[in-house]
Amino acid sequence: DSGSSTSITPLSEDSKIPKPPGEAGGSGRGRYILYDALNWSPKKYTEFKKFMYVVISDDLTTTQCASAQSPAQLEVVRNKAIDRFPDLEDYSDLWPVNDIITTRLKYTS
Repeated sequence: DSGSSTSITPLSEDSKIPKPPGEAGGSGRGRYILYDALNWSPKKYTEFKKFMYVVISDDLTTTQCASAQSPAQLEVVRNKAIDRFPDLEDYSDLWPVNDIITTRLKYTS
């Protein structure tokens, strides 16, 4: 019975949550705070952040900035994030994942 399918249709890129203007990493002068922009519960945000820090440490070269990373390894990290937090698919170009990668590597590189 195809009428009772429970598959979820992915959102089109146009209907996804857009990235705020500026860049993540604090308030003021064209910056925004990722926690505030996501508007997730503190528990979910903390889980996301801790998970991403581990994945970034395991799968990327933390002595290099995001632009110097292997595109294949960045894709691995993005896929792990989506597997663990499927709601990330609702964000245009996975901007929360890209933001946390960029800010974390900026701190560690």
